[in-house]
Amino acid sequence: MIAIWMFSAVLFTLLVGTAAHFAESALRATRRATRWPWIVALVASVVWPVAAPLVRRYILANGAVHTVATTLPTIQVIPDQLAATVSWTQRLDALLLALWVASSVIVLVRLFRALAALARIRRACEPRVVDGVAVLVSDSIGPAVVGVMKPSVLLPAALLELEEPLRRLVLRHEDEHRRAGDPWLVLGSAFAVAMVPWNPALWWIVRRARLALEVDCDARVLATEANASQYGKLLLLISQRQRVTALAPMLAASSSHLERRITAMLPVTSHRRRVKIAVALVATIVAGIAACSSRIGDGITGARPSVAQRARTVANAPYFEFQVEKQAQQVSGIGRLRYPDILRSAEVQGAVLAQFVVDANGEYEPGSFKVLKSDHELFTQAVQTALPSMRFQPAEIGGLKVRQVVQQPFTFSLSKNEAAIDRALTVARARIDAMGASEAGIQKAGNDRILRKEAHQIPGTSNLRYPDMLRAANVEGQVLAQFVVDENGRVVPGSMKVLKSDHELFTQAVKTALTDMRFTPAESEDGSKIRQLITQPFTFSLSKN
Repeated sequence: MIAIWMFSAVLFTLLVGTAAHFAESALRATRRATRWPWIVALVASVVWPVAAPLVRRYILANGAVHTVATTLPTIQVIPDQLAATVSWTQRLDALLLALWVASSVIVLVRLFRALAALARIRRACEPRVVDGVAVLVSDSIGPAVVGVMKPSVLLPAALLELEEPLRRLVLRHEDEHRRAGDPWLVLGSAFAVAMVPWNPALWWIVRRARLALEVDCDARVLATEANASQYGKLLLLISQRQRVTALAPMLAASSSHLERRITAMLPVTSHRRRVKIAVALVATIVAGIAACSSRIGDGITGARPSVAQRARTVANAPYFEFQVEKQAQQVSGIGRLRYPDILRSAEVQGAVLAQFVVDANGEYEPGSFKVLKSDHELFTQAVQTALPSMRFQPAEIGGLKVRQVVQQPFTFSLSKNEAAIDRALTVARARIDAMGASEAGIQKAGNDRILRKEAHQIPGTSNLRYPDMLRAANVEGQVLAQFVVDENGRVVPGSMKVLKSDHELFTQAVKTALTDMRFTPAESEDGSKIRQLITQPFTFSLSKN
């Protein structure tokens, strides 16, 4: 709900501002710049409530979730109660969003009107040089710094009547604002408020940041130009005469801050300074820890779901491992994961890292399968085929069974004994095939006659192709084939017998290629062409093919 997020953001901002308040006290006691705690608090208050949910969403979408994963009863969800809960929260969220947009528009309109007013004031002012400093003189507005890209010192005409030492203090103060880039900070804080105008704690931080800018400038002026008493009287005098304009750092921008600024000028005893620093640092740490607590963080990024939200999640987005109290686990012994025959014969081993959703019934959710890593396409197909037959213990939150995104490795491994058995079976099949070679007319090949010239394959007539699947799997091998070459130099159909083969696909490739091969036929002693039984190896090597 947006209301919970807004409340948590306000509370976070308040705690961050409290930490900045105490940090400012510690820095002031050490005579250091006090603006930085408030600038950090301002940025954190605007950025973190918006960025935290996005960061969490990114982690949920891309984080690695490891699961191993017994079947429990199905949880029944009451649709009417769920619909009632969704409807009123959605209406409240829509109302809050509308109010947010409307208030931001109003604040932005006021901001741009103030910027336009400053531009008009600047154009109406008279440029002069006062005590060697180029300034803009207005009727009654100032002293202040106007402009962002090219900031200028704005002085009211009445201040020109002050004595030269007092005018120099005024000019020095405004010049410190200009050199420190304070107009940028003032404008940025104004836009920050316009983005989240519903956050009262942010308005307070912006106000205190403006005060810190003035206190820092006061300290820099007093370090070189004047005593605290004289400077304090000057602040009181100007506050009684000046007209304040928005978005411009000013010497006495708020009368309500004068007491704080004058108090900041007073010296602090060394003993009191040490106590003040210690107390301020402890308070800063406590407030910072409170701002980063899980209660505040859950409100901003999304708390652990309520019963109704848990029930809704069953029908919507699944949980990830770190969101559940009990992870989904696979039930051992259930499922039909088979080793692909082709890869087993080729002694190819590998693994598949798969991501899928296990529903509240402990079953694989169709269509949720995603391959994160796979060593072979056939391994992937085997896993995808087996998942519907597998069963899991469903994930749980507070005793409620929920859907979970699971990332699980599936390993395909051949033991040494299995590999040896496969090789022995291959050799045995080749020998059995060789024993029946005579039925193809091999006895007619004339091998019992004296040959003057043996049959030889004609170069360039082979169309032997490396099987694509085995090439992709980086599988090499060899086929030892026996066949008959007739009087025309062609292989006699049906005469091929496999004596040895490292893979069925290699055998098929040789059979296909033999039909197109051409040979110089064998010749007998009297020069006549005769048949010959040939035994020939065919090698499949990735470096050659």
